[in-house]
Amino acid sequence: MYNYDYLNDTMYQKMRMNSMRSFNRNSSLFSPSDGYNNGNMFTNLYSQYKNYRPAQLSGNTEKEKMLLEIGRISFAAHDLNLYLDLYPNDESMLTLFNDYRKSANELISQYEVKFGPLNIVSNSLENGPFKWINGPWPWEDINNV
Repeated sequence: MYNYDYLNDTMYQKMRMNSMRSFNRNSSLFSPSDGYNNGNMFTNLYSQYKNYRPAQLSGNTEKEKMLLEIGRISFAAHDLNLYLDLYPNDESMLTLFNDYRKSANELISQYEVKFGPLNIVSNSLENGPFKWINGPWPWEDINNV
């Protein structure tokens, strides 16, 4: 029904490799903090809207600070994961992705030791009692308003 032979065409492969090389040469990354605030880790792909400046986020409590750092590092890993879907042979980005992934997992483990499970697939839910219901829920925290 559909002909996908063009994907195996050497001219197509060379064209794709050349575009990948030029993209990799021109790509530099934001820090995880700036990438999280901008919604994009790649400086050459970020396009600012008019005079908009993203707010600089900060946490007030230790819990909020840890969650913010988990969000930043997880976002960096996720954005590099999307990049690696297109360019799986980019070793430097793969190394950086794995560094961010490991850091995110370590931060999540530290958070869960102090504050309980972060998501429903957390290993801290294996042992009883069931910790998912331990509060307070975000809407129950008076200081969160």
